[in-house]
Amino acid sequence: MSGRALAIAIGFAAVAIHPAGSAAAGICHDQGGQYADTRTCVTSVLPSQGRNSYGPDRMAGAGEGAWCEGVPGSGIGQSVIVHQQPEQTIGSMVFVNGYAKTAQTYRANGRVKQARIETSGGYARTVTLKDTGEMVAIKMPPSNVSWVRLTIIDVYPGDRHTDTCIGKFYFNHEEFGALEEERQ
Repeated sequence: MSGRALAIAIGFAAVAIHPAGSAAAGICHDQGGQYADTRTCVTSVLPSQGRNSYGPDRMAGAGEGAWCEGVPGSGIGQSVIVHQQPEQTIGSMVFVNGYAKTAQTYRANGRVKQARIETSGGYARTVTLKDTGEMVAIKMPPSNVSWVRLTIIDVYPGDRHTDTCIGKFYFNHEEFGALEEERQ
C-alpha cells in the first residue's frame, strides 16, 4: 500500500472512531464489556511517578487509582471521552471525583468542580459536581449514544498538586442493560 493510501485509510479510521471536533482522541484505553466494547480517550496524562500511572485505564470500572491530566495548571479545558460500540441507551454516567485512593491523595490533587457533558445524541449541559470521592451518577435524558464527553470547566484546587484527577467515568450499562436482558 502506498504512503498516500495508508494515510487516507488511517484518516478514515480516525473519523470512524472519534466524533467530529473531538479533542480527546490523544491517549486511549480499550475495554470489552458485557453490554458494549468501550474506548476511553483523554487529552493528556500526568507522567507516571514510581509505580503509579494516571492513564485513561484508571477510570474503567475495575481500574484502580485515577486519571490525572498532564498539562501545566489545573487542567481546565481537558477532556475525557468514552465511546461505546454498539450504541446503547444510557441515562447516566458513573463518576468518582478526584484521586480517592486515600483522604490524603484526594485532598492533595485537584478535583472537578464544573464540567461540560456532551453526547453523540446532541445533549449538552454544564454540571456542578460535589467535592466528594464517593461514587455518583451524572444523570442525562435516556438516549442511544455512541459517546459521552466530559470537559473540565472549573476545579476544586489540590492542597499540594495542581493536576486534576478523576477516579471513575464510565457508562452505567446496568441501568438499561438489565432491562433488555429481562425482555429476552
